[in-house]
Amino acid sequence: MNRLYFGDMHDLFKFDLIRHIMKSMPDLASFTFVPMLTETEKKNSKKKGPAKDLKKAWKTGKAGSQNQELVSSMERLQEIDDDLEYFNGIREYFQKEKILVDIIDRPRFTHEKRVQYFQHLFDDFPMHSLIFLDPDTGLEESSPTQKHLLLDELKKVYKRIDTGSIIMIYQHFPREDRAGYIKRRCEQLNKLIGEGPVIITDTEIAFFLIAKNEKIRMRLEQSVENYANCYPALESTACA
Repeated sequence: MNRLYFGDMHDLFKFDLIRHIMKSMPDLASFTFVPMLTETEKKNSKKKGPAKDLKKAWKTGKAGSQNQELVSSMERLQEIDDDLEYFNGIREYFQKEKILVDIIDRPRFTHEKRVQYFQHLFDDFPMHSLIFLDPDTGLEESSPTQKHLLLDELKKVYKRIDTGSIIMIYQHFPREDRAGYIKRRCEQLNKLIGEGPVIITDTEIAFFLIAKNEKIRMRLEQSVENYANCYPALESTACA
């Protein structure tokens, strides 16, 4: 993720979906946020107006726009440039929702120190948690950068989770056919970890959700489908 987009429409979608899953699956004890926050590409970069336009999200029925409390929280976060303030704002929102949240904001994520960053997560690995991995762009491509989650990192996280936990991964769509991209990722993840993800998408981004336990996966599929039915732009898919 990138601080230029704190509180944008993608944040609205991601945190509302997380809230929905946590509320619909009470056996999940906590939400673990792994932000993978990257530096801006230019030191003088400023937030872009369109990314802050939550009124557009409401007018066009974007995911999360029905959650007025979250919309208000995102409006406040749009004015924030400081990482700590942003993470505190996320904590405050989920605390109001009575959802336990742990944010892995130390040490700072960098491409060069990936091992140290994930080791901090592994040292105190959560149980019965929704573990949200939030790279700036998404899963590894042929030439991964700090914007990507490496497949090897995902495999290590998957091996660590208990049968009561769920992995959730942010993915921005690349410039290719969306249906073809989803099919390619389903096959890739199935080969990598032996599990096909549950996927929810709008026109710009997707979330891949992975569970080890078959009963939890079935409940997850239903939860995600119910959420997708709330917004006309959303589609849900369960990869075999």
